[in-house]
Amino acid sequence: MSSNFDSTTYPPPPSRSTPRQREKQKEGSESETLYSHSPHHKEDNLYRKRRARVNCGLDPLHVVALIVLAGFILSFNPGILSYRTYIAPFKRQSNIQPVPAHETMVWQKTFTLPSASKGCHLVTPSVEREINEGLRNVKAGLLTLFIQHTSAALSVNENYDSTVRTDMNMAMDKIVPESLPWKHTDEGPDDSASHTKASLFGSSITIPITDGRLNLGTWQGIYLCEFRAAKHSRRIVATVLP
Repeated sequence: MSSNFDSTTYPPPPSRSTPRQREKQKEGSESETLYSHSPHHKEDNLYRKRRARVNCGLDPLHVVALIVLAGFILSFNPGILSYRTYIAPFKRQSNIQPVPAHETMVWQKTFTLPSASKGCHLVTPSVEREINEGLRNVKAGLLTLFIQHTSAALSVNENYDSTVRTDMNMAMDKIVPESLPWKHTDEGPDDSASHTKASLFGSSITIPITDGRLNLGTWQGIYLCEFRAAKHSRRIVATVLP
């Protein structure tokens, strides 16, 4: 009969450990057996797995190498991260045509209206002459007129019957009479009264623009309301917003 064991390894060599070492090994195996059945065994295993995941990070040298490699690639192809490379090809194409530059630019001009005495004056023709350049090619927009003074104002009102302007001047004198005990009268008895009237009217007006023209009503006109008794020239800032 054939034998399946090697005579050189059988019987096994005697253990070289001392009796005390064998006793400790026996105690250790028993303690491990008891510990494996304890409720803390699973918790320790989970802790070891978490520690293993934390400690498996990349080597700092590898991180530096990856950063250098990315910079090298970007230096030869800077458009690789651009919006057009990845996003633009998938966006839905629009049929909106670009707006010409002259239709998107804000136009502004400062001009001076002729001096006028106290009262409300129709200045629509004078304003249109000054802003004609800014209204060209504006399909739809806004005109803002701002007066750079504190004793005059701008308004929009009746453009046909001149007696309306006379009545407005009379009404303002009744509402804000110069006979009140004003304190600020450095430039005459109409000083503070003029400032008060200017605040009631306001320093600016806004008019719509349609097809290159002011879209005023049939009976509407631009008023310069002068509240000083003496004549003054007035500066106006016109801004066209297309």
